[in-house]
Amino acid sequence: MPERPYSRYTRTKTWAGVFSQHINAGYVLVPYSATNNSIAVIRCKDAKEAQATMRELLHHANECEAFYATKQAPEQAPAILARARHAVVLAKSSDYYHYHLADHPEFSLVVCGLHDSYLHLPVWEMRTNRRYEPRATAVAISSPDFARLRCTQFGHTILVGALINGDTTARAFLASLPLRTQSRINREVGEAQETRYRGRPLAFLTEAQRREIGSRISVGLRRYHERRRLQAI
Repeated sequence: MPERPYSRYTRTKTWAGVFSQHINAGYVLVPYSATNNSIAVIRCKDAKEAQATMRELLHHANECEAFYATKQAPEQAPAILARARHAVVLAKSSDYYHYHLADHPEFSLVVCGLHDSYLHLPVWEMRTNRRYEPRATAVAISSPDFARLRCTQFGHTILVGALINGDTTARAFLASLPLRTQSRINREVGEAQETRYRGRPLAFLTEAQRREIGSRISVGLRRYHERRRLQAI
């Protein structure tokens, strides 16, 4: 499997794939559940069931809107949402560790453009429109091809993710590498587990919340420019 340039994968492209591929993938998007970087979905066995479930959800759109607008607890969800699961939307599945999303236990699915890691959650990948079970990787670490792939960024992030989760196959593979390589990878795994992300965190705001924040910013900017004009007089 040739390594692809990582710049091709963005959250914007992942979102585009979500809206265009969800029926064929057997996923239904729950109305009014989307935030900046997450959405609730319902898993179906095939496209036919997904279409039927989507039509049923649309009949209950008002209930969905009321539930997500008031941020009710999951146990208070209407019956139509009993199977709904919240998914985080990422450019790459390895971003789950980059943003330390283990701090968000509400997510039970990762949606990504490229599945380049090892996660304890199921993954829906846009590149192949495929659903991976928890702890499944795009290329098996035990496969003969992985030794070559490990030297690429793609293979390396798979190995690091597996080691973060304590996968026994990954540990055995690491033990077969030179000692200096083992030491370097172990150091990277430790840093990934201990270092906290210092950049701007992922936002999970609804459309109404974004508009409210935008309105406050607009008011603040108007006041700022009014003060500037008064000072210039």
